Amino acid sequence: MKPLASVILPVLNEEKNLGECLSAVFSQETDFRFEVIVVDSGSTDRSREIAREFAKSHPLILLELSREEFGHGRTRQLASLQAEGEYLVYLVADAVPADKHWLSRLLDSARKDERVAGVYSRQIHRQDADLISRIRLKKRKVSSLACSENELKNPFDYWMMSPLERILFCDFDDVSSLRKRSVLEKIPIRDCVWAEDLVWSKECLLNGYKIVYEPSSVVYHSHRSRAFYFFQRGWLDQKSAEEFFGQHYYPSAGDALRGFLFSARELIREILTEDAKWTEKCSALFKAPVVCSLEVAGRYFAGLKLEKEASFNLWERFSRAKILPESGRVRAAKTSFTIGDKWQRVILAHPFVIINYMVNLPERSELKLGIGIKPEAFNNRSEPIDFMVAVNGEPILRERLEMAPENLKGWKEFVLDLSLWSGRSVKISLVTASEDLRYAWAGWAEPRIIFKSAKDFFNWRNFVIRSIETLMGMRGFRHP
Repeated sequence: MKPLASVILPVLNEEKNLGECLSAVFSQETDFRFEVIVVDSGSTDRSREIAREFAKSHPLILLELSREEFGHGRTRQLASLQAEGEYLVYLVADAVPADKHWLSRLLDSARKDERVAGVYSRQIHRQDADLISRIRLKKRKVSSLACSENELKNPFDYWMMSPLERILFCDFDDVSSLRKRSVLEKIPIRDCVWAEDLVWSKECLLNGYKIVYEPSSVVYHSHRSRAFYFFQRGWLDQKSAEEFFGQHYYPSAGDALRGFLFSARELIREILTEDAKWTEKCSALFKAPVVCSLEVAGRYFAGLKLEKEASFNLWERFSRAKILPESGRVRAAKTSFTIGDKWQRVILAHPFVIINYMVNLPERSELKLGIGIKPEAFNNRSEPIDFMVAVNGEPILRERLEMAPENLKGWKEFVLDLSLWSGRSVKISLVTASEDLRYAWAGWAEPRIIFKSAKDFFNWRNFVIRSIETLMGMRGFRHP
């Protein structure tokens, strides 16, 4: 008889935690059969031996991978193909079920509604957790006592959310979670370096499924981390948040500084009001600025973009532009926003407006840009917005964007050839127009002139970004 559930544990050097975790799993009281699959990714300690000992007396399968084969999404998806259960439960090895009903309560939530795709558990900090870890866990949804159920009545509602609202709405945590095999066969777990759980939740919600948070299923989970971990976490958090949700935490160094000051102030305030020993508070107060600065730095540097080509960036040189018509009203400004899952730096233009740049064009140049309408406008207007690009008054692009749902899913991007004007001083005009001026928030995304003839392109920002990426690759990152 096949097991109804398969509990999957990704493992790397977890000899201190694995025995306790497996003992708690096999002590679960259920009215159904379940199996356990331990996926070891090149442990050099006794993790594999511990798994083999349990396999002698329990339904446990040990899958052995090399460290290079590991990936948060890839490993979990691979294990699901080896599992026999209809319900696939994912648990990290440093999380311990808090009681004998952890597993049955996960399944109870999943079985009550066929539209439920996934369920995840509440987390309680371990006894040895430091004060900062306890404070941060309390602020997360996974510590809440209230059950919740997320679903989208209309996918349009998702694209109208801000990027941060999307991340919160798609909350799902593979520290302890359940996925239905029937859904996983349609929506597999992506091979992501980070946030594979949130990405899977997002795709399920957009396909009409529900995601449930079940606080009666509880695990103990927390761990002490070295300083570099916080930089790594900030880095990967920004990379995944921008790639899959369009969230950019700190577009500028000034934003990063303000973010550090705010997060450090809030954390220090919470430390001072926490019921803890003064020795523990003093240690946390010393650590708080370090933790916040490393996380913010990780997010900031991860958000910097490599410049792969020499260019003249019109967004960065917006102060040199001539705005017409001239009036006291602000008709254009530098900002940034997200359409679909892509964050962009944007020149926001309120029709009717012409933004003129005087540029000396080198040989073999082209203009790259995107156009879009700020998502908040879609609930307040119905008339289209017209975009035009002209060189010396001669149009080279005309595009009309309707207030249609498909224009909420991404920017329209263009590459315009400027070779006809090579070697000349020209006026480049970005023009927006609309009959209805209410909420006419038109955006020119990252407009820049690319110098294709430039050779041996180098700048210091690229050097810094590539150096950090190399360091991240050398250190690796496996936090669940």
